[in-house]
Amino acid sequence: MKALKQTGLYPAIVLAHITLASTAVHAAKYEFHGDMNNRFQAYSNQRDWFNGSGLTGKEGTLKDDGKSENFGELKYRFWFEAATDNDEVRGVYATEIGGIRYGEGSGGDYSGDGTNVETRWAYVDFGVPSNLAHRIKMGLQPVTVDKHLWHETATSVMAKGPLTTAWDYQLLWGRGDSSNENAAESDDDGFDGADNFAVNLDGQVSPDLHIGGFVLYQINDQVSEGVGSIDSTGYELKAIADNSEYDVTNVGGTFDFRSPLSNSELFLKGTAIYQTGTIKGVNFTPLSGATNPNDSYDLGAYFLRGDVGIDIGATTFTYTLWYSSGDDDANDDNFDAFIATDVDINESMIFQENFTDDDYFAETAYLLDKGYLMNKFQVDHKLSHQVTISGIAIYNALAEDVTLGDGSEDNSLGFEFGGRLTYKPNQNLELAAEAAYLVADDAMDAFEEPALQDGDADENITHIAGRVRYKF
Repeated sequence: MKALKQTGLYPAIVLAHITLASTAVHAAKYEFHGDMNNRFQAYSNQRDWFNGSGLTGKEGTLKDDGKSENFGELKYRFWFEAATDNDEVRGVYATEIGGIRYGEGSGGDYSGDGTNVETRWAYVDFGVPSNLAHRIKMGLQPVTVDKHLWHETATSVMAKGPLTTAWDYQLLWGRGDSSNENAAESDDDGFDGADNFAVNLDGQVSPDLHIGGFVLYQINDQVSEGVGSIDSTGYELKAIADNSEYDVTNVGGTFDFRSPLSNSELFLKGTAIYQTGTIKGVNFTPLSGATNPNDSYDLGAYFLRGDVGIDIGATTFTYTLWYSSGDDDANDDNFDAFIATDVDINESMIFQENFTDDDYFAETAYLLDKGYLMNKFQVDHKLSHQVTISGIAIYNALAEDVTLGDGSEDNSLGFEFGGRLTYKPNQNLELAAEAAYLVADDAMDAFEEPALQDGDADENITHIAGRVRYKF
């Protein structure tokens, strides 16, 4: 973090403040923050696998001797905070320069004068007058109900604070899409957009145990904008928010238990989510096969995750097991696959987001509408206060079988091995490298180009990347 008075913007802001607010009740304070991330895809043998075009997966992307890829890319985020000296009121505005590749597009080629700045956050955060520990935030802001379900930016109103000394609450209303954005709109009937209502409770029930629970209720009524389409590679609620009707309830719980031992600490963490409801006004298109003519589906799905591990000095060992339910029949009127609202998951470098997090296979805790079974073992070791090394081994599988090129079915995606090296010369600067390799199993045949689909996996995947990241 860096105070704004260390930058050239500070005198101009102070002058404007004095000019526009000559009679101030409270003094103001300003801060300026940044996250300047340069990342480099050093090598990939399957360029199209990591092109970021699908939300939950892709089809036909694995090629015979697929084209290799290397590029440099920058993503910078800057945010400005202005607050009263006692933090009664705080305003936050953030911009993002996103996904500019070295030498590409109007932003990354010669002269670099493209239009590439977007608003990332814009919200007000103020305390309840009778108790500043209770806060209300409204505007375009980061939203987290659960990182596997909804963890992204959205326009919303949020209230949060302590219920007791042990328990905290969060209340949320967020709108992800609105039917009132078209010129040919009908009369506003109230909550006719993609509206989300959430309650989170979190408590430290003992020195060793933290638990939480949440309910997320989601409604949408925008069928009038046309019958929508949802497919295997875009199986998220945000993908159908502008032309569907749904009524979905999500109920979940978490826990984090830690047990100090003589020279170590044991930890056990878990998450469970259940979904129920209906999704209407959409036709479903599977990865292979014809579009389902049904336009009304009953949703019944779940997500389970557990992490167990131990901290021993400078080393942490973690085993992770998670299961996202999948759909085993693309032709019926049920959605049995867990569906997220909007997330960014980065547990696997091959199947989810990695350092080049705009260029992924899937952003979700599942793949396609087939769910996900992950068995992951990870070791993290601090060589010094500046250097950390990590290694992972993952068995990846779909929760349900997918049809292969020879008509058979399988769910095993293969074993992934990877590592990461992080060096921090100071607390603000990070230099890091990562690599991963997938030994493909037969279910990967479903993602190959048609000429390769024969019921067997033909292509393994390599990923090597690095980044230079400055945060203040």
